[in-house]
Amino acid sequence: MKRTIALATILLTSVAGFAPLKADQKEVTVWSWFVQSTMQNSIKAFEKAHPDIKVKYTYYNYSPEYITALKAASASDSLPDVIGLQPGSLTQQYRPQLEALNGPAAKDWGDGWQDKMFPVNRKQILMGNPPGDQNIYILPQESQDLVIWYNTKIFEKLGITVPKTYGDLVAAAKTLTKGGIIPMFQGAADGWQNENVYLMLANQRAAGLVDKAQKGEAPWSSPELLQAMKDWRALFTDGVFQQGALGAHAYPTGAQLFSQGRVGMMALGSWWMQESKFPPPRSQYVQNMDGFDFFYMPALNGSDHASPPVGGVDIGYGLTKNGGRNPSAWTFLASLTNGEGLQEALNDLNDLPAFVGHEPKGDVSPHVKAMYDRFMADLPKAENQRFAIPAIADALDSALAAVASGSQQPEDALKAVQDATDKALKS
Repeated sequence: MKRTIALATILLTSVAGFAPLKADQKEVTVWSWFVQSTMQNSIKAFEKAHPDIKVKYTYYNYSPEYITALKAASASDSLPDVIGLQPGSLTQQYRPQLEALNGPAAKDWGDGWQDKMFPVNRKQILMGNPPGDQNIYILPQESQDLVIWYNTKIFEKLGITVPKTYGDLVAAAKTLTKGGIIPMFQGAADGWQNENVYLMLANQRAAGLVDKAQKGEAPWSSPELLQAMKDWRALFTDGVFQQGALGAHAYPTGAQLFSQGRVGMMALGSWWMQESKFPPPRSQYVQNMDGFDFFYMPALNGSDHASPPVGGVDIGYGLTKNGGRNPSAWTFLASLTNGEGLQEALNDLNDLPAFVGHEPKGDVSPHVKAMYDRFMADLPKAENQRFAIPAIADALDSALAAVASGSQQPEDALKAVQDATDKALKS
């Protein structure tokens, strides 16, 4: 998601489609944090297919600019026609101002359209809905799979093999550090990246348990979740993460350093393939992604297997009440999620599709295609990455930060998450 703060396109806002409307054209307004160069390609393809519609796109850095802009526009009833969303908590914040999409999707794509989504995506688009509400307020555009990316050329130079155990991971980090390379860059100032790593750890201990805990079906004090919190702390104390991680950001800092060959490993996702599509200058590592590959979090102490795939919807879009009064808005949203607009995003390797039957076209190197196929094979098995209720996600973010800094013990931190969960589920 946050990787869409593209390295070559970091601007607060940008508008695609500067030309004034022609007399017979209709306009659709769109806000998102989606890479603006890719969105412009999607808009170009859409407008070619629909010359009577003009799309005006405003790009925001996700945090805090986009979140702040949405809140302000929502309060003044001035949301655009289409807004970028994540499933669960972000969608639920704006659900009262969103149109249900079941009807128009079924009309355009047939009654069985949901069956073409990957299982984790079908689950996530309903996350946080009130009991009995089967309406769909977000349509996914892309999916993601969370992994540990590594620099293959640096590993080869320093004689490091892909870690199979936690001991291997610590040893690799020490070798990287000794070689003057940042071991595993963690943007621990970003709650989203901390959540992602914790989900890798927890799902290795007990797949699906975090999902049960956020629903109140299992306690956050479960031994597996407690051990995962201790594992999280160990990544800092054992030197797997870099010094100063608590004040670091994944984007742009970490991603820039990683692409430049100054970082050995980084917890990101399938979206990292898009680095090969950014315009020159590109480092030797990014060209055709020849310097990168990925693995799953290796077997932790007491485990005999790596972490399972974790992920789901990368980014989706909702139709606001304002957009519901503009028939052209649905036409663009449909293109962006399951039409010519989506195809352009896939061609840019922005991420994986949310619907089966799509794949990138054009200039894709054999190495990237092989990684893409591995991701696609794993996606149907992915564990849920998202949180349905903002207060629970916020509490977990605070707990992870506190444990990482050593200011709170894992037991106390998880108790705070449990208290926040209990309160949120009762409200």
